[in-house]
Amino acid sequence: MNLGRGVWVGAALAVFLHAPLAFPSTAWAQSGPSPRSPGPSHEILTARAAREAARSRWLTARWSGTLAALREAQVRWDQASETYRSVLRTAPLPAAISTRRMDAWTSVAMDLVENGEWARGLTLLRGPLASERSLVSIHALAAARLESPAAGLRVLGWPPDARSSFRAERPSARDEAQLYVAATLSDSAGSPRSARAARWHMLEERRPDRARSWARYSLARSLLGSGEPLLAKAILSRAPSRTNQETLLLADITAATGDTAAAARSLIAAAARGDLATADRYASAKRAAGWVQGATLDSLSEREWMSFVRALADVGEPSLALRVMEGRRKPPPDAAAASERENVRASLLYRARRYEASSAAYRVLLSRPGVPSSGSRADLALGLARSLRALHDFAAADSKFVLAAALDSAGTTGETAAWERVREWEDQRTPREAAIVLRWARTRTRTPSLAAVMRVHEAVAWIRADSLASADSTLGGPGPEDARVFFWRGWVALAQGDSSRALPSFRRAWELDPWSYEGVRARELARLRVDATQGNPDARVRHTSRVALPAPSSARILDLVGFHDLSLDILRSCAMGESEARANGCVDALEAEGIYRVGHADIDRDLRLRFPPAFAGAVFRAADEESLSPAFIWTIMRLESGYNPAARSRAGALGLLQLIVPTASRLAGRPLSEDSLLDPGLNVRLGAMYLRRLVREFGDLRPASAAYNGGEEAVRRWIAARPRVDDLWVELIPYRETREYVKQTYAAMRRYEAVYEATPAR
Repeated sequence: MNLGRGVWVGAALAVFLHAPLAFPSTAWAQSGPSPRSPGPSHEILTARAAREAARSRWLTARWSGTLAALREAQVRWDQASETYRSVLRTAPLPAAISTRRMDAWTSVAMDLVENGEWARGLTLLRGPLASERSLVSIHALAAARLESPAAGLRVLGWPPDARSSFRAERPSARDEAQLYVAATLSDSAGSPRSARAARWHMLEERRPDRARSWARYSLARSLLGSGEPLLAKAILSRAPSRTNQETLLLADITAATGDTAAAARSLIAAAARGDLATADRYASAKRAAGWVQGATLDSLSEREWMSFVRALADVGEPSLALRVMEGRRKPPPDAAAASERENVRASLLYRARRYEASSAAYRVLLSRPGVPSSGSRADLALGLARSLRALHDFAAADSKFVLAAALDSAGTTGETAAWERVREWEDQRTPREAAIVLRWARTRTRTPSLAAVMRVHEAVAWIRADSLASADSTLGGPGPEDARVFFWRGWVALAQGDSSRALPSFRRAWELDPWSYEGVRARELARLRVDATQGNPDARVRHTSRVALPAPSSARILDLVGFHDLSLDILRSCAMGESEARANGCVDALEAEGIYRVGHADIDRDLRLRFPPAFAGAVFRAADEESLSPAFIWTIMRLESGYNPAARSRAGALGLLQLIVPTASRLAGRPLSEDSLLDPGLNVRLGAMYLRRLVREFGDLRPASAAYNGGEEAVRRWIAARPRVDDLWVELIPYRETREYVKQTYAAMRRYEAVYEATPAR
């Protein structure tokens, strides 16, 4: 590390290091008699081989089989896994192991630990596997769990003495596992010097970034707790890059040492970074808001202050952003800055749902003579129109939408104003009136994609007005054409009884955008052959000769000792950067950990990677219990959480299918905690139960998915207004988010069925 001499001295005093540090060689191996082979058919090895054979068949089905084959393979894998777990718990362990079976029993030892059989695992690790150096960190952890942290530290030989030699030319990932265990066990043993020594070694530049980040953060917290904030600050501040967790801790330390302004600036910079996850930006912005008050707020430059205000708005805190604006006493440096403040304030008032105030603010801005351009005035007029719309003042809002469209007749603001105006007419006026306004809007639209959308909406308005001829004329006239236009052209022709004209339009829609809702429905109505590669002929649906080498054992060891983040980093790096065979093994290991769609293959071309059978066991069981299509469950999972079992929304939805605690508790018939909903099996089971109830009530997957997204009561109203569920019903869903959700669900479900050759769900 490139710390200055003074910091090095302070660090040495703080962590009481002895140089050089090492694991003594006696901790790595124990002498003993030559092992004897337990025989070729030991019960545990036989059961493990059967489980691995079942897993191999499952992987074959996962990458190249049908849904039926995958379901059958899952049953066999579950059975073989349960048998193996039972054997692990009860079968006698060997007293000796032959050299040729050492690798197999090393895996068994890890399986024992993974299944919570720590005592039996320790029996192997202290007995026939005592010389297996790769397992020393697991051995130490087992000894600590069953005896004491001190016993685990003795296995590691930690802390080392000054006579040991620690540094090696090419350290392996096992070093990180041992250091991690040494640090955590030293913490448990109440030995801060020993814990800091392990973390200090993890800071060496040769270590992986994730390991160094963990060491920096935990070491800084330890130093802070023992009253050494300056050293903790030095360790964090000299890092070339920091995680958001480190940034927050560094800001806390900086503020605690009296420099609140510097702490706030560091968090403001983090909150303004568009490349950070929204959750990280949110945490930084909220923390900074607690410090940015009074003189600290006024000490920020105009640029820093406005960046912070915008960051708060971006992460969903417009009310807090307004308080930050109102708390500034420093006047704007010039007229441009003053104008920007007023514009941002009006926008924040609208986003904070203070519509009366936002409409008043926009009126003042729009009436000022100094607004420099028609484009800027159009933006203000659009803001006022939206505020008035939120106040349900249709006539006033409509006039301002027209004004914004006129002020920017050739720009995006004008197009947006025209589009938002017609959406109001669709919702609040008769279909015939809406169709006329849509025709007006089409003449003011330059973007081809939006023009095509408006064309479809005009046609749908004419359909609602019982004028198929006008709809046909709208779709058949000049203008941009995409899959939506061709689909509705075919739909109208079919409604008119002209199937000969409908079929070419449906075929064209399928060819242009085969996996959009319109493309999928066009194929179904035209009864065209299903082809999972339609639109992407180079895509791969089956891996006919897939070779997968084992993932690095270091990743599994790190996972077993609790260093999950570094374990996953190793697997991701392997999946993205190694040779295909090695990468395939790491992709499989990641999927076993519940992480999908990672690999160096082009995800658009590898359809099996893009549409994974995520958490297949839980999904198949839930699908069978609730009589649902597995493809339907996977699609909901895909849209709700991106297959992430730890997903949390700001609305409180949790897990794979984004359930909220009250609903899940009602379904389960007992109170549930938030953490319980992060369990994939429980989340999928309860989510499938809820989906089944929706399908049973609404009778179609489309309103069921609409209810899952937009709420049951809303769907009941929509069905009461239009009982027939068809493509027009979907197109008329009032909530844009729900309408797109239904379309995406339907299309992705059909793609899953095509990739895995499943019978289409109805």
